[in-house]
Amino acid sequence: MRVKINRDVCPAQLAFCERCLGKFLKEPLGYERRCFETLEDDGSEILTVDLHTGSHNVVFELTPEERKMVAGEGWAYFVDFNVPMYRNKVDKNG
Repeated sequence: MRVKINRDVCPAQLAFCERCLGKFLKEPLGYERRCFETLEDDGSEILTVDLHTGSHNVVFELTPEERKMVAGEGWAYFVDFNVPMYRNKVDKNG
């Protein structure tokens, strides 16, 4: 499955965003949110998440076990940039 997410279209703060994506990671076929731009079932066990936030684009390729880990930890833990808690504090410079 492949999903494209644009976090910039949702005003929710980071904690809500992480819970929202975590819920999707646990139940990919039963959960869709307003920040999803595309959702494609390609028949693969690997879930590819193409996430856009601020000036950053991140791609996660997750096995079923990795989905559980990211759902529990929150996706912001696995990126190499500072993710602002609130949307009005987005770093425009990257």
